Amino acid sequence: MKQKGSIMRRLPVVTVALVSVLGLASGGLVSAATDDAPAQRPTRASNWPVGYWMGTDPLDGGDSRRGFRRNADGEISLAGRDSYVTLCGGTDRALFSFSDGVVAGPRMTSDKFVITCFNNGDAVTLRADYVLIDRGLMRETLTRIDGSPVTEIYFHKVSVPK
Repeated sequence: MKQKGSIMRRLPVVTVALVSVLGLASGGLVSAATDDAPAQRPTRASNWPVGYWMGTDPLDGGDSRRGFRRNADGEISLAGRDSYVTLCGGTDRALFSFSDGVVAGPRMTSDKFVITCFNNGDAVTLRADYVLIDRGLMRETLTRIDGSPVTEIYFHKVSVPK
């Protein structure tokens, strides 16, 4: 009986220590996952993680969605939408697209990221730069053709490969 009481007195101390260690470990994992250093996995379009990605535009709070697919020619295509498109006058009626995504290491770029505005018929062409930070985390940086910044959005992957 004496031995059982000793274990029961130590159990809260051991539990607190275990929870503390797990908390520190998970904090380190989150910190490593959000580090902006790109992942070194993909080197070709065949390795780029195609699928459905979601994020939030920090400038206007819009819900941003992107779908990537691999083309027969080896480049990457995108179709996307946002719930609020500032460059189209604040509508949600727009299509984002490109079909010339070029993969180089953990990056993919397009010089023909086109936003087609359905409310007024305008088309806005931007440059897009994507960096894989981790398997399910990517940063999109959009700039005007002259290089001036438009927005930077972090996306998480929603779909999983079959």
